[in-house]
Amino acid sequence: MAENASTQATLEVPAHGGAEAHPPGLVDIAPGMLIWVWVTFLLFMVILTKVAWKPILAALDKREETLRQSLDNATRLREELAQLDQKRQAILAEADHKAREIMGTAHQAAGELADSIENKARGAARDLVESARREIADATQQARATLRRESAELAIAAASKLLQENLDDAKHRALTEQLIRKLDV
Repeated sequence: MAENASTQATLEVPAHGGAEAHPPGLVDIAPGMLIWVWVTFLLFMVILTKVAWKPILAALDKREETLRQSLDNATRLREELAQLDQKRQAILAEADHKAREIMGTAHQAAGELADSIENKARGAARDLVESARREIADATQQARATLRRESAELAIAAASKLLQENLDDAKHRALTEQLIRKLDV
């Protein structure tokens, strides 16, 4: 216990000349400490402004400019794409129109060619029929003429045998001509 009393006595001894010392509280303001906090704050503000704040703002400005350029490029590319799409549509429409014209012209030319070939074939067939008719007519006339001649000769031969002594050569010719005329009718 004696030790406790001496420890207790030491605790009770005032620190600065007899006045009782209280430990500093959380809301107690120490003027020296306040000055050091402000100095440190201002020093950090200056350092952060030079080292961090300006580069961060510069990087943000650069990023903003990059984004703005990207948006402008995207808008420009979208407009160019729209123009190219319009040109493509116009070219496709023109190609379709030309294809239809070519198909129409081809159909018309094919029809005209078919008509021309048909007309030529009809003309050739008509010419062949007319030629065949002429040949038939010529052959028929030749056959009739040959038949007449042979008939006349046979008739003359038969008549001359019958009248051999009664007719002379001139009468014989006149009779033949007369018989040929009768056969022509």
